[in-house]
Amino acid sequence: MELKVYITDLAAYNQSYLIGEWVSLPMDAEELESKVQEILKKGSDACGFDEVHEEYFITDYEFENEKLFEVSEYSNLTELNEKCEECQDIDEDDQKKLSYLIDNVGFDFADALEKYEEVTIYENTTLEEVVEEYIENTINLDDLPAIIAQNIDYKSIAYDFEISGEYERIDSDIYYFVN
Repeated sequence: MELKVYITDLAAYNQSYLIGEWVSLPMDAEELESKVQEILKKGSDACGFDEVHEEYFITDYEFENEKLFEVSEYSNLTELNEKCEECQDIDEDDQKKLSYLIDNVGFDFADALEKYEEVTIYENTTLEEVVEEYIENTINLDDLPAIIAQNIDYKSIAYDFEISGEYERIDSDIYYFVN
């Protein structure tokens, strides 16, 4: 996962100079600090004053999964970089789980990172199909009398699963999470 931010020198911007640079996160913390100082130095030089510029802001960004955490013009670059580092090895499916916990369960980023492995996603399916799979995996239907095995009400069980709050449909996927 990559976050690209355009870091702009605030003092130079206030003097009508757009001095900045695109930076890809995550990166080494020292390298990030060096890059910010380089941008601020360019801004100070452009303004022609002997003052040291100290403030920056983010004028633009590109982020493939905005649901994971918010990026704004005054976001802390160190925190953004740390979050990107934490997500660096998380695959697309796990990013969906993180987004689900943040958007639908109400977790913050840190809590979602701790719990995302407890989310199961059943992709492109119905809750009835999830129930059928659940029953097949937990009960040997051959051990039941045929009259019972043939009359399992999957739709009713799916309804009970849904109202339990543990299963939730989002688009064509079913998410399972016990909080």
